[in-house]
Amino acid sequence: MTTTAGGAVRVNGRPRRRQNPNSGQARAGVFFATPYLLLLTGFALIPAVYTVYLAFMSPTGGFAGFDTFVQVFNDYRFLRAFANLGLYALLFLIPTMIISIGLAVLLQSRAPRVAATFRTLYYLPHAVVGVAGVLLWMFLLTPRISPIGGFLEWLGFSGFYDIVRPDSPASLAALFALIAVWTSGQGILLMFAALSSVPEEVEEAAAIDGANGWQVFWHIKLPILRKWIAYLLIISVASATQLFAEPQLMVAVTNGAVGNNFSPLQLAYTYAYQYGNFPGAAAISLVLLVIGLAAAALVVRTTGLFKIEI
Repeated sequence: MTTTAGGAVRVNGRPRRRQNPNSGQARAGVFFATPYLLLLTGFALIPAVYTVYLAFMSPTGGFAGFDTFVQVFNDYRFLRAFANLGLYALLFLIPTMIISIGLAVLLQSRAPRVAATFRTLYYLPHAVVGVAGVLLWMFLLTPRISPIGGFLEWLGFSGFYDIVRPDSPASLAALFALIAVWTSGQGILLMFAALSSVPEEVEEAAAIDGANGWQVFWHIKLPILRKWIAYLLIISVASATQLFAEPQLMVAVTNGAVGNNFSPLQLAYTYAYQYGNFPGAAAISLVLLVIGLAAAALVVRTTGLFKIEI
């Protein structure tokens, strides 16, 4: 066996190339990524493309252009549903960002075992989402059966509908936002992981220079968290646009006292399964997609999320 100048190995006179040590890792990466890419294509990309196609069709199957969009825009429920969604998003996003950053900063200053315990406790509510979260909060906000019923009665509430008024979009938006904020443990863990990348030497040097806790947070930790905050904001906006299960359940438990078109996705559901107008439902879904993409683009542009700093 001899080695040539080009790096090839001759075995019994035949040239044989050295194997790339990274080729095995590359094949493993392709092996593990392929199932995800297939599922992503089959259950996300293809349905998304079909939704775009369907939005420009008429219920009878012909090409309608923008007529379907004009139809849903002129629906008196359209702007109302998006206004409800905007109020819900505002009540959900601001507390989520404040709580996620604030609790992550507090946890970072605690002993590792204490921090690990509280991270687990903060994440537990994330397991109770959607329908289960609505039922749980209805139970907590019903004074007669709630474990905090005495406190609610002391505040002057005698029933669930005294606290949450089905005819008040603001009251319902506040309830749905409360349910969403209560499950914001994922954001806390994300911020805590980002803060863990701050070298202790940097904080010690700032303390030696006379910086207090607030100055360390504002001038050192917050700039490091900037891109993580942007990422959390993007996924939170995407989550907010998917409001459906909570108001849909409220329709059932209140015997229709809560309108079944509170959110845009509920209105899309009405178009699809009550009117049989699937292009109208696709048009509403496409508007939601555009809003989500526009919000993400604004966050990326404002924060420089993908900007590489050298």
